[in-house]
Amino acid sequence: MAADATRLVSRSLMRSWYFRPARLAAAVAAGIAGVLLTTAVLVVYFAVYDALRGAPITAVRDGIVAVEASAPGGMAPSVVEEVGKRTGLPTTTMLVVSASRVEDDGATTPMLVFGVDPTLGDFVEDDLAEQTRETPLGPDTVYLASAWAEPRGIKAGDTIRVGGTTDVRTWKVAALLRGEVANRGSVIVAPRLVVAEAFGRGTFTDAVLVDAKGHDRAEVVAAAEAAVDGSGAVKDPQDLLSGYRKSFQTFLTILSMFAVIAVLTAGVVLFLTWRLALDDARPALARMRLTGVRTSHLMLGSAAVMVPILLVSYGIGVVLGVLVGGNLGSFARQITDLSQQAVTPGTPWQLPALGAFLAAVLMFLAAWVSGVRRFTRVQAIEAVSGRGEIAVLPGGVRKPFAIGAALLAVGVLVVLLGPAGVQSVGLVPLLGGAALFSVVLPVAIGLGLRKGDPGVVRLAVSRQLQLGWRRNAALCVTFTVSVVSAVAMAGVAGSIKHEVAASVERWTPGDLYVQAAPLGTNLRNETLPRELEPRLRAVDGVEAVTTFSFTYLEIEGRRVQVWSWSRTDLARLSRLTVTDGPADVLDQLGDKDIAVSVNYANAQGVAVGDTMDVPLPTGHRTVTIKAVVDDSASDGGMLVAGPELYAEMTGSTQVYAFFVGVKGSADKSAVRDGLAAVVKDGHPRSRVVTQQTLRDTVANITARLVSAFEVFAWVMFVLAVLIGAATLASGLVERRRANALLRLSGATAKGVRTQLTVEVVLIAAGSAAVSLPVGWLAIVALLDAQAVQSGIRPPVEIPVLLSALSLPLVVACMLVALLIANPGRANTPLRDLLAQD
Repeated sequence: MAADATRLVSRSLMRSWYFRPARLAAAVAAGIAGVLLTTAVLVVYFAVYDALRGAPITAVRDGIVAVEASAPGGMAPSVVEEVGKRTGLPTTTMLVVSASRVEDDGATTPMLVFGVDPTLGDFVEDDLAEQTRETPLGPDTVYLASAWAEPRGIKAGDTIRVGGTTDVRTWKVAALLRGEVANRGSVIVAPRLVVAEAFGRGTFTDAVLVDAKGHDRAEVVAAAEAAVDGSGAVKDPQDLLSGYRKSFQTFLTILSMFAVIAVLTAGVVLFLTWRLALDDARPALARMRLTGVRTSHLMLGSAAVMVPILLVSYGIGVVLGVLVGGNLGSFARQITDLSQQAVTPGTPWQLPALGAFLAAVLMFLAAWVSGVRRFTRVQAIEAVSGRGEIAVLPGGVRKPFAIGAALLAVGVLVVLLGPAGVQSVGLVPLLGGAALFSVVLPVAIGLGLRKGDPGVVRLAVSRQLQLGWRRNAALCVTFTVSVVSAVAMAGVAGSIKHEVAASVERWTPGDLYVQAAPLGTNLRNETLPRELEPRLRAVDGVEAVTTFSFTYLEIEGRRVQVWSWSRTDLARLSRLTVTDGPADVLDQLGDKDIAVSVNYANAQGVAVGDTMDVPLPTGHRTVTIKAVVDDSASDGGMLVAGPELYAEMTGSTQVYAFFVGVKGSADKSAVRDGLAAVVKDGHPRSRVVTQQTLRDTVANITARLVSAFEVFAWVMFVLAVLIGAATLASGLVERRRANALLRLSGATAKGVRTQLTVEVVLIAAGSAAVSLPVGWLAIVALLDAQAVQSGIRPPVEIPVLLSALSLPLVVACMLVALLIANPGRANTPLRDLLAQD
């Protein structure tokens, strides 16, 4: 009997949707859009996180402890020797170099080069160890991963060309190693001495592997930490290069905030649409109660129909979400390039797919359970006749209206008057107040229309806004949440983009810039020898030359940028703005002094006169903060070191770029060609660019990075609006019977259309009136939230285009829904209406 009752409910619900397909279309469309949005934003988030995850040697066996150098120059031999002495265990050393494979046609591919000792086989898994023993490395021979080499037609015995520090090296492939080995196969394994010579690494070491098998791991870690004395960090081998996760914190923080907002927006869309789909089926399900069907039968029977909708929506939405996220997540490659790694990022779809599934299931359960419970609380006969729906009176609006107003007031005060670091807290009451306002706003508008001497249309609109408050509230909440989210995220992205562009202009007063590789794709070890400076000065038309060096060091588990200029021609080629400290700080930085950027000072809470420990290849040194300089181009902040301290950190005299000033009478194009001729032979990827090209390139890199956020803001907004329009069209189809009764009572088709148009325009306008101010204030709160990590506090940029188009786009989509539903054609015969009643 129970099974029969359950099947009866399922058949009734299916039949109801068969004759009213708009319900089903809206539910499926909302499900697809919600899953698509959730999946896409999670794909982007995990792709970026994966890109900054690092590239450990995945074949390292269990029981190994890794020690990674914190200084960019690596660890000195004395430190490595001390690690072996204190632990008393076998060790092996590695160099980890970012380089480019140069193909025959001149194209380049970023790869990681591991310089290893012959003892590496004792520290890796048996299969890899056996392969290395079968074909040991000789001079100028390397291993490649078969997973990377075979698809490119490379086999054992072939040669590959790799760009070194001073020229291009040709190495012979000794063997192809099974599996990926490291970095998804984009790796070259070469003898340590060969790599050290090719990239000017001398005797320093980037990583030490310690065999702790059979010993207490905690004791081994403690001994290794004591041995390195701040020059390195003790990690699990899987966490090598993991410090990059905490670099580029601005983008990771924005992505995290965006992911939360996008998932919440998608969840609201899913819940409201699926809930309305069940509410629309209320008469059909309520009739079952008149036949003795129980609530359990209603739950199981409705689930039998709703679950396929969930599965179909998820199946289509997750595929589309992975495709959209994969395309929009291309800037994961750009972030990896900017970090100067040669890491090969992937497109991890498993966790995003799982996250979207969990979000969809939770929203489905919430909509299903609350929907069925709601109409079981209404008298069955009233649910069938529609008399269970009553208009909301003024008394039902006052309390939520007052609570919403109070929340908004608190949010506004916190955002506008709160101190830095507290403004972000105002986001919670802002969003809560906006959502609560959106629920009661249609009813409040309806009550307002009754004031004065309303005409027929105003009375009809007022009644419908009060009577159909659930559906109207759903529409208003959907539009409000989407507009607030889109405006806030677009504003954050635009604010940071403009601030970075302004910051770049402050430190690029030179005329020409000589670099070892194109800006944005140059790798950590793609540098130029300082010895080129006299030859560059000798080029006709050159007036001034200074060197600029750039690298990363690891402080407290995160990679921090370090900048350094030589002391020559600084007045002509450097114009850093000093906010605290001596104006000529670049001339005064010694080997025990350092300067920090404003955003680093903000994020880390330091000031002039404070001290900090910086890692060196031989240990660490306590330095004094000499000045704070104005800069926002470095994510999370940067350090400025004098040339002596920088040389100690890196153990090298190589430079990142030469800043060149050109004489006023010289032809810049001719000077550029002369500079390029000096460097092109030993550095095939080198570039000489103008000031404007450099600024435009940096601006474009930043623009591409943050434009993905802006694109997502638009995608999220458009999807929510379209779903709102689909929901509206579904509701209008359900009102055809009521509209037909209006026609029978004397209303014209034009009058019905006018009434419905006024309804949707008022809902859209009310939503915009709430959401736009809240969205603008949310920009301030979100910028404050990301500043905790990045230290960047840019001026607020309002997304004018999105703000201006939000209301017209919402109204346009709702009017399209009116055209689709075509309520003016409601000419149902009187006998059919009486039969339905």
